[in-house]
Amino acid sequence: MNEVAGRIGVYAASRISAQLPGVIFREQRSGDTGLHAHLEITDNFPKMGKTIGLQISSDKDGRMERSARGYVCRGNLAHLTYWLQHSIPVLVMVYEHEAGRVLWETASADTVDIDGQEWELLVPNDQVYGPEAVSAVSALPCYSPYLARLALDKPWMELVESGRDLTLEIDEWINRPSARGSLRLCVCGPNDAREAVYDWVFQIETDMPYTFRLPELFPWANLSVDEELYRDKASAADGKSASDLAPIRPWTVEAGEIARFMLKLSLNELGKSFLMTERFLRRGEFPRPPNVKNIDKSYEDGIKYRLYKKL
Repeated sequence: MNEVAGRIGVYAASRISAQLPGVIFREQRSGDTGLHAHLEITDNFPKMGKTIGLQISSDKDGRMERSARGYVCRGNLAHLTYWLQHSIPVLVMVYEHEAGRVLWETASADTVDIDGQEWELLVPNDQVYGPEAVSAVSALPCYSPYLARLALDKPWMELVESGRDLTLEIDEWINRPSARGSLRLCVCGPNDAREAVYDWVFQIETDMPYTFRLPELFPWANLSVDEELYRDKASAADGKSASDLAPIRPWTVEAGEIARFMLKLSLNELGKSFLMTERFLRRGEFPRPPNVKNIDKSYEDGIKYRLYKKL
């Protein structure tokens, strides 16, 4: 982003905040935290405060795209992951120079579209930062970083739930401790044809083997080897049967250096519960009980039951 244009956007948001009762604007001046400022919103009674993170852009930013509905902001996944895993809500703001106003939108799994290694978010024209926005902003939920992590991975969970195959490919240099790793998530279609491949860089403790780290990267999934591929490409270690081998293991170790994994992801109880809870909180959907059968005749003869059966 153009640094001068960005600074003007920060000043504009600060100026507008100064005119809003119960709103305190605090600019971030040290270090690159991924946020330009914080808003603290206070209530008169009971005296409580709520903090909101701000990422502020400008319509003079050359990467900003203007549409009929608003401004389309784009960025890399590393930045987005930081926002969505934050324990406080994060707003993306855009300053319009000619109109002298600031527009805003929340950065959440609902408002962001992810495409490969990039994301985009629409900041709409009708969400103007001002007195009328304070109540909406203060009502934004604060999530734990763990819940935010699940929200970030929700598209993957929904893909697996729909019956699509999601596989994980990863190579590990077993003799070179490193804090940085990368993996590939592959979406497979009919006949195991790859429809999409996503690269994901992650941080890891230098002395932690991937077999122990991978379950932490996907807390919502059961990880298991692709038995067919492993059967075709690798012989059973030391003559052991597949049932005696670890559920997460490489299918080969090349030249005693590179361990290659091919794993499948399926929803575990945490993943299933999160999707069910998220749908209930968003739309009130919940698992319907089975149809009631074989009720006592005297109960079925009641007017309420007979009226209900006619609906």
